[in-house]
Formats: sequence, C-alpha cells, structure tokens
Amino acid sequence: MIKSMTGFGRAEAENDDMSLSIEIKTVNHKYIDYQIRMPNYLNFLEDKIKKTIKDYLSRGRIEVYIKIDRKFSNNSKVELDLPLANSINNSLKTLIDELDIHDEVKLNHLLRYDDILTLKYDDIDEDNVSECIISTLEEALQSLLVMRKTEGDRLKTDLQNNLDSISLYMEKIKTRTPYLVEEYKERLTDCVKNLVDNSDAIDNDRLNLEIVLYAEKSDINEELVRMKSHILSFKETLNMDIPVGRKLDFIIQEMNREVNTISSKSNDTELTQYVIEVKSLIEKLREQIQNIE
Repeated sequence: MIKSMTGFGRAEAENDDMSLSIEIKTVNHKYIDYQIRMPNYLNFLEDKIKKTIKDYLSRGRIEVYIKIDRKFSNNSKVELDLPLANSINNSLKTLIDELDIHDEVKLNHLLRYDDILTLKYDDIDEDNVSECIISTLEEALQSLLVMRKTEGDRLKTDLQNNLDSISLYMEKIKTRTPYLVEEYKERLTDCVKNLVDNSDAIDNDRLNLEIVLYAEKSDINEELVRMKSHILSFKETLNMDIPVGRKLDFIIQEMNREVNTISSKSNDTELTQYVIEVKSLIEKLREQIQNIE
C-alpha cells in the first residue's frame, strides 16, 4: 500500500477539565522528524506522543499542534502580581515624562503584560490528561492516514503509468538493437570502398573483425534483461503493505545505471532518442517517490 508523506489530520475532544484540539501536518523527509508544539505543562507527555506517532508513521517531517483550553472551576483563582504592576506603571510614567509624551498610563496598557494577572487552575490529573491527549492524537493520526493513503493511491497510478511508458520505450530499444550491427557493417563497408580504388583490395577478414568487435562493444542484451527485472521489481514493490519509499529509490538508481550504460554503448540516433525519453521518465519517477513513505 503506497502512502504519501504529505497529509493533514485534526481531532478534537472535551471533558470536564478542558477543551482539546490536535492538528498534525506532515511533509516529505528522508527520515522521521518531529516538531511538537504544546503547553509547557504537557512536556511530561512528549516521549509518549512521539512513540504513538511512530506507531502510525515511519518517515516524514511531522508537525503536531496541541491546543488546550482549560476550564475555570470553583477552585481556580486569579492571582495579581501587584509589585510587578506598580513597577510597570512607574516605568511607563517615567517613559512618558522622559519623552515628553502627552498621555497617561491606563489600565488597558498594564493588562497587556500577561504576568500581572495569572489564572491559577487546579493541578492537572496527569493520567486523565494523558489518556485524553493520546486518544485524540490517535484519532488525528487516523484522519491523517486517510489523506496520505488517498494521495498515495494517486501517486501509485502515476508511477504505474510512467513505468508502462518506460517499458514501451525499452521494447522499442530492444526491437531496434538487431539492426545496429547490420547498419554498422554497411556504413563501414561503404567507407572502406570510398578509400580504396579496387573493392577486391578490401581486407574482408579485418572488416569482419571490426564488425565483431563493434557487435561485442554495443551489445546491450544484459542491460535490457536487468532493466526488465528492475521494472518488474518496482511494480511488485508498489503492492507491498509496508513503507517502500527507500526501496523504490534504490531500484530507480539501478534503472538509471542500466540506461546510462545503454546510452554509452550506442551511437545510433534513433536508439539515443528512445534512451532520452526513458531518462526523462525515470527522473519523473525519482521526483514522485520523494513523497512516498
């Protein structure tokens, strides 16, 4: 099953103590990379959050946003830091006097400083909070996986279409190959005839030797066989029910190596054009699998 590394998931929950929302955004990355943004008092959960994510995802840059709105209860209270308020008030008045500003310090100016008024909630029940956050996180991850699978299905279709196009061009290359030696023989014979006055003077043994050497040098049957094997392996890998991005990347490297070898052995214009098309398609495959888990 192909899964994209790009996706988004969201889930919400609420209980007597808080309202919770979790958003997860993922993009492609060579390894697994976490970025978790949450209130500091939840730091005790970081390792558990990472472990839960790893149960669902194996690769990608993963950004998690956990937002909690704690509910105000009868035991909650507001704490006023009066010394801080006086200090800020005096500092603002000094600033006004020094800069000769015609204004005065107002309450709304002081309330911009969060530490003057602090909401003090009941101590959190870590077990209860942990259970709520992890279950909501799993719900968000499941939503994310749905999107990643949908995108993965689209990628799989595109990959298969490009593979079919590569197979078509490789068949054209295979069909063209038998004519290369015969055409080389004709060109070489014509070239030699133009250099000597008497065709009887042509050294047929040397001519045949050159043709044999060219045939050996330009033989691409092994590359064609290996290329066919790589294409088959690629298709089989697409149907595996495990993360396959790294394996597909390796197969593409091998495919590219075979095509480069074919290119180096050929000086035929038509065959070279087919090779160029195959290289272009392989590059498309390479770009597409960068987003596969």
